[in-house]
Amino acid sequence: MGEIIGEKMDKSIIKALSGRTVAYIILKISGAFVGGSAIGLEFWQSAVMAAFTGVMEIAEEMSRNYLNDGKITVEEMDASFAKLQDEDGSGK
Repeated sequence: MGEIIGEKMDKSIIKALSGRTVAYIILKISGAFVGGSAIGLEFWQSAVMAAFTGVMEIAEEMSRNYLNDGKITVEEMDASFAKLQDEDGSGK
């Protein structure tokens, strides 16, 4: 069983969550750039909206995991990011 957020805030989990969040935001921004420019938005407006959406999607997934049992395991975090990646169309 992996490390747990909730009972123990392990720096390696926080680092992994932060890195994966940044990677997901980059994916969201790159996809929103095309759509935003097609409807006349400035790049920075598209980037901010995509970043906010990405952070909220991750927060929602982590909240669901935490509500289940009061902790977030590495396995749950892996499953959440895989789900987000599949929903975003950037999965394998």
